[in-house]
Amino acid sequence: MSAQPVAATTPGIESFRGLHRGKRVFILASGPSLRDHDLSPLRRRLTIGLNRSPLIWPETHYHCTMDERLFAEHPDVLRAARYLFTLEDRPFGIPLRLLGAEGFSLDLCRGIYSGYTVAYFALQVAVYMGFSEVIYLGLDLCHRDGQTHFFGNDFRSRDHESTEFPRMARMMLRGVEAATGLGVRVLNASPLSTLDGIERITYADAIAL
Repeated sequence: MSAQPVAATTPGIESFRGLHRGKRVFILASGPSLRDHDLSPLRRRLTIGLNRSPLIWPETHYHCTMDERLFAEHPDVLRAARYLFTLEDRPFGIPLRLLGAEGFSLDLCRGIYSGYTVAYFALQVAVYMGFSEVIYLGLDLCHRDGQTHFFGNDFRSRDHESTEFPRMARMMLRGVEAATGLGVRVLNASPLSTLDGIERITYADAIAL
């Protein structure tokens, strides 16, 4: 897939530095538990969607995806995002330079780390934008009843519990440690989550905050 130049009206990442300082954000991952929630209360809250989350909740303020194949499979969904953060050489969006897999970037003008998962990518975006509290939904890192995601089964993810999820979990814990050191509180409202080491909260309590 050939990359196209970013439109002249697309803001650069520097426009988002500290934009939401001291505020709370919900990040919508793609785990099976995402479909368990009534997401309508999020209309009144700041949100970041990940990958295919617009298939269940298209009203997020921001969106993050690294996976190039999603630009081919869901171009209209991604183009509908108000602001899409992605990597260089993707067809459209706000491009960020990939610095590698393991690290935590405080300056997204320089680049970003993948952490092997877009949930980690989004955490760096949230910290860069100044959010002081980050609440994850659908960050399960496990399957349920044959479902790999909230939308059903993606055969490309069928082995992730033994292959990808362990290193994703390791990097998420490193990311949370980095964020906590900067005064950012990170919580997980994903009831299925196997990810220990991140403060838990129920969805009911999260939307009551």
